[in-house]
Amino acid sequence: MKSLFILLTIFRVAFVGDPQVDNATELGYARKSIYKELRERKDLDLVIVLGDLVNDDTSLLNASTASLDSLSCPWLAIPGNHDRNVYRAEKGRGRDLVDWKEHIGYIDTSFVAGGVRFILMNDVRSKESRDYEAGFSESQKSWLQQILARTPAEQSTVIATHIPLTEMHAQDSLIELLAGRQRLLLVSAHTHQVRRETLSFKGFEVESLVAGTSCGSWWRGIKDNEGVPDALMNCGSPRCYFIADFKGNDYELSFKQVGDNAQASATLMEDGRLIVNVFGGSKDGRLSIKAGRRLPKKARESYVSSAEMAPEVADRIEFNNAMSREYRREHKEEFIPLLKRNSPHVWVIPDCESLRKKKEKGQKISVRYSDAHMSFKARIKLR
Repeated sequence: MKSLFILLTIFRVAFVGDPQVDNATELGYARKSIYKELRERKDLDLVIVLGDLVNDDTSLLNASTASLDSLSCPWLAIPGNHDRNVYRAEKGRGRDLVDWKEHIGYIDTSFVAGGVRFILMNDVRSKESRDYEAGFSESQKSWLQQILARTPAEQSTVIATHIPLTEMHAQDSLIELLAGRQRLLLVSAHTHQVRRETLSFKGFEVESLVAGTSCGSWWRGIKDNEGVPDALMNCGSPRCYFIADFKGNDYELSFKQVGDNAQASATLMEDGRLIVNVFGGSKDGRLSIKAGRRLPKKARESYVSSAEMAPEVADRIEFNNAMSREYRREHKEEFIPLLKRNSPHVWVIPDCESLRKKKEKGQKISVRYSDAHMSFKARIKLR
């Protein structure tokens, strides 16, 4: 009897968070970086922008969508809290999606592509006491319930929103709708940091990807040779997007730095600890490193993530604090308002003082990372 081989094709999606351009200058940054990179890629089947194409200036929506129209694959977008019209001259008038509807059209949408059920939903709703809150209306929940009812529980399903589910109001009724989904991925942005984790609810678990932002920390920071700010995020990740390869009922993720292929950094601290920041890493992932015979045996073991501030962020905060007030006023765009917060994707390896000479020579270490949906090997220069 002949063997039967089934060839499963890969459906490749780019999840892009917050281009969030505020003016013509920042639109230029986006055109020279994230939009240019996406346009030059010929391996994508779909691009999904996870909200905040602009930063309160909806007149920039037309130019932003024109850049997306230049891609070689279809694209879709979800409205973010900064994509809504602002009526500053009309006191009391709330923000809405008038310009979004004109330039993009849809608000919530769902479709099947590559065997995957995609559900894109606006989770930014107006609130009288404040600018907005995250959540779905009752009509949206009813619509979502109908979509899920005709989607097999075992089918790969992606629900994409701007704001993460963990920040939504009235989560319980939404979680009830999601119960029983066997292959569900929640994708969002908004927070200007990368966070991957498994969310546990009563009786089931859901994978969550908070995909960071392509504008990083609001297009601020030290500029590169192209004149684009590095815009380091508070988790220590650079400006980025994620690639998801869907194959059958499974998927693989990869972190993509805009303009580079770096997956992680490795910093040898003054106290001899080695801190590895896996930019797209999951809290459930494991890390191992090799550096010849320069590491004690226990440092070659597999490590889990630790709660600690990313060294890149600590260095940038120190840089900011060292500058005079006059310099800050003249170079305001260089300063990123970073906070002293722990990153969700750093790994700490103790007793690595023996790497000091390797660092001084500019040599590299080998890093191996893996979790349920991402894995890579890399050679990384010590910081």
